[in-house]
Amino acid sequence: KDAKRDENGEIKKEDEFEEKAMATSPDGRFLKFDVEIGRGSFKTVFKGLDTETGVAVAWCELQDKKWNKSERQRFKEEAEMLKGLQHPNIVRFYDYWEEVNQRGRKVIILVTELMTSGTLKTYIKRFRKINLKVLKNWCRQILKGLYFLHTRTPQVIHRDLKCDNIFITGTTGSVKIGDLGLATLKNKSFAKSVIGTPEFMAPEMYEEHYDEAVDVYAFGMCMLEMATSEYPYKECTNAAQIYRKVTSGVRPEACDKVIDPEIRDIIEGCITPNRTERYSVKQLLQHDFFLEDTGLKVELVNKEDEGNDGKVILLRLRVVDPKKRKDK
Repeated sequence: KDAKRDENGEIKKEDEFEEKAMATSPDGRFLKFDVEIGRGSFKTVFKGLDTETGVAVAWCELQDKKWNKSERQRFKEEAEMLKGLQHPNIVRFYDYWEEVNQRGRKVIILVTELMTSGTLKTYIKRFRKINLKVLKNWCRQILKGLYFLHTRTPQVIHRDLKCDNIFITGTTGSVKIGDLGLATLKNKSFAKSVIGTPEFMAPEMYEEHYDEAVDVYAFGMCMLEMATSEYPYKECTNAAQIYRKVTSGVRPEACDKVIDPEIRDIIEGCITPNRTERYSVKQLLQHDFFLEDTGLKVELVNKEDEGNDGKVILLRLRVVDPKKRKDK
């Protein structure tokens, strides 16, 4: 390769080459570079830059649907609302617009936070077995993200939660839910096609009368995949088979491979076909399994101990792990 020289004639190091921006957002804030970082069935993701903050971002190009006016309006409203969401466990959504690409086809551009360490899916594939402490921590973060979405006004339901769109930041171990708003983009109308990913779709999603409990169902399937490293309903060969099992209440075979009884109970409490019997995100966050380890433990003091006469209930606070105490 020919060495490139700077204005003083000195040979430039590889990383000093200015990346040429291929495109700019309508307001000039975001730049797109010719570095492809991901590709899906209907989206291509490039590296971008937020010139206001100097932070690298993801520039996603989606094939535009042939939308009618009301569908377009609905997406615009949803996108405007998504721009306002900020939470440590949600991938930031910065901006969107429509444009015509080089091939003369309409595309929708979404600019989001850049997640560089891959998804839960890639971790499950890479490590096969996820350590219990990691599983707890990741699940807790997913639940915090869902709780944030479900408590917005108007309420935000993800509708397509799965391990492929839960992202990890390798340096900090933080987990963020991504691909918000893509459920709307994925299909023109709810009636004509099914929104999500069949393996993670609650039975009522097929009926189209659903609420935030569909995200709890999908969370249960994510947890199942984390606990077993197996894709739910992998025994099925097509979406119709999954549909029949889901709507008739047949659980994925992977459920029988969950060794920890507490994890199995939680998963079953999330994927029960009747949504009124499912856990809520709030209940899950308050479940003993997901409670954050504070390094302290409350114990009941025995009656025989310390002269307890039974009229008063005595509790003892024991420091289990001094390093974790936040009250110092």
